[in-house]
Amino acid sequence: MNFFAYISSREGFLVRMIFSTLFMFSISIYYKQILLYNLCIRDPSLERRCSMTTSVLEKSLSYDDLIASLRLIDDDFMRIIFKNQDCIQLLLDIILGEHVEIIENDSQYDLKNLLGRSLTIDVLVKDNKGHYINIEVQRDEAGAHPKRARYHQSLIDSFLSFPNEKWREIPKTIVIFITEEDVLGYDLPIYHVRRRIVENGESFDDETEIIYVNASIQDDSELGRLMHDFMCKEVESMNYEVLKKQVGYYKESEGGKREMCEIWQKIRDEGYMEGEKIGKDKERMKLIKKLMMKNSCTIEDAMELLDIPPVERQQYRQRIVS
Repeated sequence: MNFFAYISSREGFLVRMIFSTLFMFSISIYYKQILLYNLCIRDPSLERRCSMTTSVLEKSLSYDDLIASLRLIDDDFMRIIFKNQDCIQLLLDIILGEHVEIIENDSQYDLKNLLGRSLTIDVLVKDNKGHYINIEVQRDEAGAHPKRARYHQSLIDSFLSFPNEKWREIPKTIVIFITEEDVLGYDLPIYHVRRRIVENGESFDDETEIIYVNASIQDDSELGRLMHDFMCKEVESMNYEVLKKQVGYYKESEGGKREMCEIWQKIRDEGYMEGEKIGKDKERMKLIKKLMMKNSCTIEDAMELLDIPPVERQQYRQRIVS
């Protein structure tokens, strides 16, 4: 049987169908790759992100350099150091001007409101009177805005109140912001903010208080020496032995450095994972919209082209519709 006779036969017909199917499948894959290439690779924003990533990597510090540069005013480091109750005891006794008996102490505590907006607080302390004290360090003015302090206090209140609880039983709360600069601008070392009745100046005793501590004033008072320690990189220059011992362990001992490296690696990995998820979702949304606008794809066709798993598609449908 010659070639043309074979092609015309039944067996030849099956072979033609197989080759035709494979060819069309290859063409569809090629088209898909070309389409995604034009959408992604030639997107200037992706090129900018690549160059930014390279720049960040080139400027990255070693873990040793990073640990050496840390201060107590840096919130991640502060949370680590103030897991130690003696350190918190010193801090509260100086700032509050009286001895506080600590019952519970949590660092990096996550709170959420009813709409799901979360707040990670640096340190939350409960004393023997049932009062709750939130301690925060803030390096920039935006992070220490009065409404940020208000939000902290309101979220802690909602977290501490329970169904059928009498209002008078809601515990006293104190929010302490230790700020790198004098964000309130009156050149004072410490500010106590309490509510008052405007007409007569009497206290409106709702048992809430906000305290701003100005770390830029580092005089020879107890508070000034404490703020010096908060701003200090060198262990030997610190004033208070309890802080010096704890900071020295993490900055100078091999065991402490190893713990710090593990902590930073965990923080970095969690950040990468969260960033990758957010970035992936944003990029997918962008590509779906481009496919729908520029190529007249339906949303289903766009998600199919992008190989989005079926179990993940509903969230994109909802976001596109909204």
